[in-house]
Amino acid sequence: MLRILTTAPAPVDMAFFCDRFQKSERTIRYDINSLKEICGRAGVEICYAKKKGFYIPVSQKVRCSELLLGAEEGRGWNEGEEQRTESLFLLLFQRKKRMPAEKIAESLYMSRSTLMRLLPVFQEHFKGQVTISSKKSEGYALEGDEFVIRRLAAGILAARFRGSYTAEDWYLMLPDGFKQQISLSRLLEVSDGIKKINGRHNVWISNRSFLNLLSYCIAREIRRNQMKLVPEGKKSSWEGREGYAVELLKELSFPESLLEEKELSWLHRVLRENGVNAGSDQVDEEVLDRILNRIIRYLEDTRGEGVFDGEGLYRDLHDHLKNSMGRDRENEEENQYIIEEIMDNYQSFYQIARECAAVVEQESGVSFNRTEICYIAVYLYKNCRDTVGVRKNVMVVCATGKGVSNLLSMRVKNVFPNLNVVGQASPYQLTQTSFLKNVDFVISTIPMEHAKVPVVKISGILSEEDCKRIREFLKYGEMLDELPMNQENEASFGAKADPFSLRESTYDHTVQGVSYAANVLSRLILTLMEYTSKLPRKNQIDNEAMLGLIIHMTMAIPRWFEREGEAASHELKAEYESIRENHKECFTIMEKFFELVEESLQVKIPVSEKMAFFLYIIKEDVK
Repeated sequence: MLRILTTAPAPVDMAFFCDRFQKSERTIRYDINSLKEICGRAGVEICYAKKKGFYIPVSQKVRCSELLLGAEEGRGWNEGEEQRTESLFLLLFQRKKRMPAEKIAESLYMSRSTLMRLLPVFQEHFKGQVTISSKKSEGYALEGDEFVIRRLAAGILAARFRGSYTAEDWYLMLPDGFKQQISLSRLLEVSDGIKKINGRHNVWISNRSFLNLLSYCIAREIRRNQMKLVPEGKKSSWEGREGYAVELLKELSFPESLLEEKELSWLHRVLRENGVNAGSDQVDEEVLDRILNRIIRYLEDTRGEGVFDGEGLYRDLHDHLKNSMGRDRENEEENQYIIEEIMDNYQSFYQIARECAAVVEQESGVSFNRTEICYIAVYLYKNCRDTVGVRKNVMVVCATGKGVSNLLSMRVKNVFPNLNVVGQASPYQLTQTSFLKNVDFVISTIPMEHAKVPVVKISGILSEEDCKRIREFLKYGEMLDELPMNQENEASFGAKADPFSLRESTYDHTVQGVSYAANVLSRLILTLMEYTSKLPRKNQIDNEAMLGLIIHMTMAIPRWFEREGEAASHELKAEYESIRENHKECFTIMEKFFELVEESLQVKIPVSEKMAFFLYIIKEDVK
């Protein structure tokens, strides 16, 4: 798996691994999480790009090659003694009482003699920051400063989490004992709590810093709530106390608890280490006010008054700069994803942000790196009146301006909510100037020459490739045709199981109204088009086959009610299994469609009826 990721020129999706190793998605996910953990200890991240797959950053692939070569030469991954030492630490970390040697050895799947050999290595590994004390009659326990113990645990957890971005992945990577003490729902609450406070204070931190902070909060939770280890010291009321650290502690604590000064002091240290200036008094308000007023005056002088929302920009930059100017930047990590996104798509705002950063440096002596400049660019874009609420106006065109264009318009609205479909038209109607008034571009199912506005040519069913063309047009404009269009599975509707709310139809046999039946049928047709548009490239169907499939389904619906529970013959079942085996991706997509229809209409679609659908889709004889 690592060899594939190292040599792959693009992200590798889950389906490829499942097919390559003939394993279930669940098994592959567990294996990838294990690989992430191993690679993390070697300084290599396995990252995930949404809707694309897993990848290793190019800058780390040389290190991957060295690891692979070392494994082939028998040097291994150096995961033995170090991993066992960390496992011993995490085991004792979550134990309030002493633990007998036999129980420790059993929990870590090692012999008692191996454990005895590991104990002297423990103190050396952690450089004397923590120790293991022993009492013959009671066993072993972890000893050391509570804050140091938490930070060491947080460091181990953060290394495991690195390269993962969802609570589900983090939960899988927790040590088994931790999973018994903190639930997935609680992990989500902690993660969302950090994000909420970040949003409230306009604090931007790197993924690495976020995982460090999350890991500390998990370690704190286990030591306090599960082991009942609460630091001694002064306690006070929450009333009148404010700031990032206070609000985060309040978010993570029980409502009836008091504010513990030692906990607050520890959290301040963790925040400072991870780029959060939790002590809001560190930045002089007069200096900050002077910087912001100078930035806004500069923008008005050079860009014109009214281009930016001055009040909104002042508020956003005030909170953001209060944090970013006051924090330690010595070991600050640049966020390459943010940099690439801003540099590629918002270059003009980045240049303005550089000028604003120069004002900050002149007034305060604080210099910003590329990541900080990009953050300022985001706030400039947010408060630029030229970009607030802008939606592209689009006209949908087909041969007659009716029929297909009506269905296509509904699907475009569903897939691209940021587009305003102003109407449908035929090519003839487009010759009339009034039809293209205030239209930004045209989506057309037929070729159009000499059009007065840009045209994106698509098929009649809005396939995945069509969606990609529209998305690329929105991103690159008329440069679209110069771009390669061979990437699959990027449609924005890919995760929607019921895009047209078919389930909400709630079919009722007693309802006889024509309008009701028409509503259900239209949702069925749109849903069918949605699912068939996701079929693999080799199974993509043309307009003629799509029309035949729609007609077939319309005529088949009455039979679904009449033939419910009909048993399929042995030969028909064999043919159906053959499709399952030989056309796995196509079969899976259509089975999801069938399940949705059965649940919504409260019917059971016979195998014979399902087979008829595949006759329109699979470009070969179904035996």
